Amino acid sequence: MVSSQWHMNMTIKNLPLRLHRNLKSQARLNKRSLNWEVIDILDRSLGSKPVEVEALLAQAQRIQDRLRLPPLTEDVLREAKGKGRP
Repeated sequence: MVSSQWHMNMTIKNLPLRLHRNLKSQARLNKRSLNWEVIDILDRSLGSKPVEVEALLAQAQRIQDRLRLPPLTEDVLREAKGKGRP
């Protein structure tokens, strides 16, 4: 979660009632306060790292090469979808 020696206070104005209810409900499900729920949501959404598309595609290619999988074509998909169906 959040680990920093500096903490700031913040007020959210004009929060729609629907959003407030949803946040409270989610906080209750996660067994945390509304404040910590909002902090966790902000931390996860802003703390995420962008996906490196080229690296991800290279990794997928290495897996496909290792498993010796055939290329995924429309014909292969159609055949897989049709297997086991009447």
